[in-house]
Amino acid sequence: MFFLVFARNAVIRLSVILAIFSLLFLTGNRFNSFIVNRQINPYNFFSLSDNIAEWLLWAASPLIFQKNDGNGALSWRSFEPEFLLQSEIPLLAFIKPDEIVETDSTEPAVTIPDENPLIELQPLTGRNTVFIYHTHTGETYTLTDGMDRLEGKCGGVVTAGSTVKEVLENNYGLKVIHSVKIHDRQYAVSYRESEKTVRNFLSDNPKVSVIIDIHRDAGKSRKNSLVKINGQQIAPLCFIVGSDSRQPFPNWKDNYQFASHLSKKLDEKYPGLCLGVRISKGRYNQFLHPRSILVEIGSASNSTEEAVATARLFADVLGDEISGGD
Repeated sequence: MFFLVFARNAVIRLSVILAIFSLLFLTGNRFNSFIVNRQINPYNFFSLSDNIAEWLLWAASPLIFQKNDGNGALSWRSFEPEFLLQSEIPLLAFIKPDEIVETDSTEPAVTIPDENPLIELQPLTGRNTVFIYHTHTGETYTLTDGMDRLEGKCGGVVTAGSTVKEVLENNYGLKVIHSVKIHDRQYAVSYRESEKTVRNFLSDNPKVSVIIDIHRDAGKSRKNSLVKINGQQIAPLCFIVGSDSRQPFPNWKDNYQFASHLSKKLDEKYPGLCLGVRISKGRYNQFLHPRSILVEIGSASNSTEEAVATARLFADVLGDEISGGD
């Protein structure tokens, strides 16, 4: 089906180009000279402004203006699905692959088989600082807010983040910085905006122990969004770890190891609470720090109260690990 649509569009574009060439011939312009030497301006044939004529050609076929390959108009990349989509929807060409949102997924949690068994991490000691932020600040819980996202506002995930901060500070004496800056006013570039926040924080706090980006999952039923812990129905959580599938990220397994370690400890103390570690294609700002993790607390089908209960248990295990407790 995709091939038929693309072929149809190619025929339309060819017709447009042939029409232009026919008009060129009728006006008596030296078309051969245009092809060989490019000595004439291709945008002034019809007394249109340069900007309008260029836009019309680009709209007919973005391939004409493709500049990623110096070998000609078409290259091997011209037949990639990503490029073909960008040709059909030019706006996609302005979105970087790493900015595409992938965290709201229903994929099952998976682990990567390692050649070596998981090495126990050394306890984090010294002046321990935890940084919490939210790339999708507006993510919230429908049972509480009646919607899954609050446009331009702090959603329920921020409340969950505040709970993690409270437990780490009050129960473990840790220094916690919680950013409530809104990063998702333009959803497609949320990660670009939150990267600025993380970089700014790291410039002043290079020895931070852990960086946490708190989200909530989506696309799950109410039944699959609950887990019973200590007799209480609360939200499950899951770790998301980026990889080098799209962009360079040579040390991503450091983040994976840390997330796997926390997942193991959560399972030991609160069996069933953690759904494991999910490996994804993006980097999610995790390349900025070896102990940077993305945590999904519950899904859109939960209530904020259920997410807060989970946040307390997560903070309990995290605080124990950072402070070096048993």
